[in-house]
Amino acid sequence: MVQRPAFLSLVAGAVLAATPALKVRVVDSQGAAIAGATVEARCRSGSSTRTTDPEGAARLTCDSTPAIRVSAPGFEAFLQEFAESAGPEVRIELKPAILQTTVDVVVRQSMAEGPVTGSAVEIDRLGARTVMDAIDRLAPGAFVTRRGVMGYGIATNGTGGVTIRGIGGQPTTGVLMVIDGRPDAQGLMGHPLPDFYSLSDAASVSVTQGPASVLYGSNAMGGVIEVRPHRPERGFETTLTSTAGSYFTGQHRLAHGGAFARSFYHLTAGVSHTGGDRPSSAFRNQDASVASGYDLASHWKTSLQGRYGFFHVEDPGPVQAPLNGAYARVGRGGFSWNLDNAYRRTFGYARVYGGYGRHIITDGFRSVDETTGVRLQQTVLAGSGFSADIGTDITRFGGRAQNVRGRIDYGEHELSEGAAFGRLNWAARDGTRLAAGLRYHRHSLYGAIGVPEFSLARRLGERLSISAAVAKGFRNPTIRELYLFPAPNPLLKPEHVWNYQATLQARPFETLTAWTTFYYADLKNLIVTEGRFPNLRLTNAGAALNRGIEVNGRWRPRRKLAFNSGYAWLRSTNLAPYLPAQKLNYSLDVDLGRAILNLGGMTAGRRWADAGHSRQLGEYSVLTMRLTAPVGRRLSLLVLIDNALGRRYEILPGYPMPGVNAMGGFTLRFR
Repeated sequence: MVQRPAFLSLVAGAVLAATPALKVRVVDSQGAAIAGATVEARCRSGSSTRTTDPEGAARLTCDSTPAIRVSAPGFEAFLQEFAESAGPEVRIELKPAILQTTVDVVVRQSMAEGPVTGSAVEIDRLGARTVMDAIDRLAPGAFVTRRGVMGYGIATNGTGGVTIRGIGGQPTTGVLMVIDGRPDAQGLMGHPLPDFYSLSDAASVSVTQGPASVLYGSNAMGGVIEVRPHRPERGFETTLTSTAGSYFTGQHRLAHGGAFARSFYHLTAGVSHTGGDRPSSAFRNQDASVASGYDLASHWKTSLQGRYGFFHVEDPGPVQAPLNGAYARVGRGGFSWNLDNAYRRTFGYARVYGGYGRHIITDGFRSVDETTGVRLQQTVLAGSGFSADIGTDITRFGGRAQNVRGRIDYGEHELSEGAAFGRLNWAARDGTRLAAGLRYHRHSLYGAIGVPEFSLARRLGERLSISAAVAKGFRNPTIRELYLFPAPNPLLKPEHVWNYQATLQARPFETLTAWTTFYYADLKNLIVTEGRFPNLRLTNAGAALNRGIEVNGRWRPRRKLAFNSGYAWLRSTNLAPYLPAQKLNYSLDVDLGRAILNLGGMTAGRRWADAGHSRQLGEYSVLTMRLTAPVGRRLSLLVLIDNALGRRYEILPGYPMPGVNAMGGFTLRFR
């Protein structure tokens, strides 16, 4: 028996056994046809894939009892194996998506608009080594800083900073990381720890471009990055991946799990390490996770998951002023307990979560931090295309910090916030979709704030659609900015942004999908550092107008050939250092029969090297090649070549990136 994925109610109206012709009809929870859904029948001789027509129907060929996978923009994915003959047609009902839970990497233009059709790319084919790598290689509107072959680091010269459409900050406090539905950030600093996000337990990564503060509150001002853990689908499964290569770099991951009639469990462990491409640039990371779940009843299920990781990262310093022995050691963990429900007309979840960490930095900084929270969200289908999302969340965060070298005690600090949020959705049968959302957010220091969002989408034809959205985002000052350093100011106010955007999507041919987004973001009250050391101060003196265009396309001229590309152009009145005004992502996937070749590249334009815009960093292009060769049913070999063109470039001034470097390894699977 197949275990049902979380948040998903799967309804099969008729089940069909082995037959050359297979008709599948895909509908939503109210019985309306879903056009443009991707239906894949996995049979004994291979797979057959089709797209549903305006009636929601697709016809496939299959020489055996199939396993069917269905995905559609804005809906949870469907996967089920059929075992008995019961009729001439399979009817599959999809539930609207709350969070993206597919096994793909997905880019969404805004929370209100939902995912863009055809924007999914498999993680394994990106050649990414970390979650941040996947984001940088996937989304042209997102940019991630790096300083070496592996290990982002923290503190002064730390990288791994993420910006979406020029919003993110240094460190990243304007883009929110969400791990299995729980916001994840260092309790004192308010930013994520990029070295903590390995691919050991990341089944999918989705990027929301544009404010998502209605659903997630503070820090989701520029967007949200959601990481979903893997869950076994049926039976037992074990996967071992091991790679090694240049600079004594290696990544090793082991995952094991089992799914039964009413329960599942999943265990992972991972180790990453490198000697570094420069002296004093070593990195090592260990992480592990455990998860289990049980179906309490036909409509209720519960699960518990925990994760812990520890990393040691060294900072070689800029080449003009190298460092020796500079390091940071961080241990972080988190957990979540989930209670999910799924009925025909309503579905949702309750989640209790927590996170904690301990930081040790060579300059004498020491800290411990903790975050706890609860989140509830429920979707109600009211009929006639109407649905409503309602929810609430409460979070408490804080910690204690000191500098043992400077004998500075920063004290212990704690803040809390809570909110109620809701969104109304209407989907007409002619393809029109309207959505309006509001969040009432209350902070223990700043009081209450209201955050709205609105969106309109319209299908102009079978192959053309247009959408527009306006949303407000905000970010509350972190405990570091208020009470710690470099110049604490307890009078700081929240940052905020109004974002306006429109997207045109077209599918001129069955093999080609393209979409273009125009956006305008007005940022106010940005927190900036003024003056010179030791006379520094933090103020809300910053502002910016960000305008941009993003063009994306996916083309599959043949079954064994696929091309993806995306271009982003950003013009800002206050462009932050290291961010390119132009960025191009591209990838080519070729099935060679006995092997699969993946070519992926990125070109970044010129960037400012300092806040005063007095020096520039040159543009650069990086090409990655990955070759995967299956050997039998369980084993596959892989070779990865990074910076295959051997380009010389810097993302952070004074930190030259490594030249051509390679890794090789294997993946072993048992099911």
